[in-house]
Amino acid sequence: MHFLLLGASGRTGQKVVSELLSQGHTAVALVRSEKSLATRSGLTIVTGSPLSKVDIRRALSAAPGLTPSAAIFTLNTVRKSDSPFAAQLTPPRFLADSCANACEILEQAGISRIIVMSTAGAGDSWGQLPLLSKAFLAWTNVKYALKDHNILDEEIRKTGMDWTLVRPVRLDFDKEDSDAKSGVRTLHGDGQGMGMSDSITVSTVAKFLVKVAIQGLYKRESVVITN
Repeated sequence: MHFLLLGASGRTGQKVVSELLSQGHTAVALVRSEKSLATRSGLTIVTGSPLSKVDIRRALSAAPGLTPSAAIFTLNTVRKSDSPFAAQLTPPRFLADSCANACEILEQAGISRIIVMSTAGAGDSWGQLPLLSKAFLAWTNVKYALKDHNILDEEIRKTGMDWTLVRPVRLDFDKEDSDAKSGVRTLHGDGQGMGMSDSITVSTVAKFLVKVAIQGLYKRESVVITN
């Protein structure tokens, strides 16, 4: 299978690239800078912006003879640093507009499938977040990313796409899969059963995104995941 990747140069996106290629699939990645992603067999890199419909359309046809079966969206907002209090650098609707552009171009090309990496706390999962998590989001600049995710969440449901919203709990960038609890635990889209100590490795998230894309799981559904 062949996939369009948006956000492939990010920490989760790079894991998605590795997982797809290791399974023998191919992908085209739209990235801001070609230096942000290593060249690999089976991967076509296109420079551009997800805020540009022209760039997305160009990426779709960048691999001769190959048409994406689906798109995997792992974009996230950017802050000045990793500090949760750092200033937001991306526009307020970066995620929502990028996803809307992708959905429009994909639909025009006859491609109806998109898998979006969202976040626990977005949409109807907010009510199930632990109180300390809610306080953290309310008092830090992470709230701007959550607001963008919420807009995306609302708008994608109005499209004709076969979307899936994958909502990971707190991402753990330090642990490898071997250090985490075995496998992935899926919760209902509203996140019922989430706990304050829940976390998930980026590798686990990437593998789940790829599995959902390949097997056609959770169409027009949201799902919360944790290790």
